[in-house]
Amino acid sequence: MDAPDTPDPISDRKNAVRASIRGQLHALTDAERASRSAAACARILKSPAFQSAVCVMLYMPLRSEVDVMSVVLEAFRLGKTVCVPRVADGGKSMHAVEIKSIDDETMASDALGVPAPRSGREVPQDSIDLVITPGVAFDLRCERLGRGGGFYDRFLAKAHRKTTTIGVCFDFQLVDEIPTETGDISVHAVVTDRRAVERSASRSVLAPPKQSNPQQSNGA
Repeated sequence: MDAPDTPDPISDRKNAVRASIRGQLHALTDAERASRSAAACARILKSPAFQSAVCVMLYMPLRSEVDVMSVVLEAFRLGKTVCVPRVADGGKSMHAVEIKSIDDETMASDALGVPAPRSGREVPQDSIDLVITPGVAFDLRCERLGRGGGFYDRFLAKAHRKTTTIGVCFDFQLVDEIPTETGDISVHAVVTDRRAVERSASRSVLAPPKQSNPQQSNGA
């Protein structure tokens, strides 16, 4: 007789968050998704992390995700190297592949239904300055909850120390706390259509550091 499955409280809590968020995502209209995506993308475009990046990794959005195509197009316009994920090794790993356009001749849906490059140069991870990261949810500590496949966790675990990671989501996807376990990788900052949070004040990636007022420092 098989032993009963051992309860996994963390997995159960993660799945509860996913179920709650997915219900809210399903209720979004196309117009709401477009306007909220535009607001979130505006924060990314204004950030020093994006403006200074030479190579940017983004994602090809699904219906339930923030549409970051405006960021892709602006990166093209600015002459940045743009790459997107492509699942490889029979679905076991994810690589960054350079793209120079987003038309149907360039992209095709992979086995998971995600648009991915048909071909292209694989970009070394130590060449990527900024990774714009999707997620089912993020929390105020910049912890990330993915779909459960672990692709981004495995990829980000190998990120170069110079690489900045910014999660992007709709505001209701930013929750107080996400349960975490070994192997879960957080991001440096999270932007939504309404606000932004950063993991550490010592590494500000969304806004330049505030300049101290010399008069105030002198007690004036």
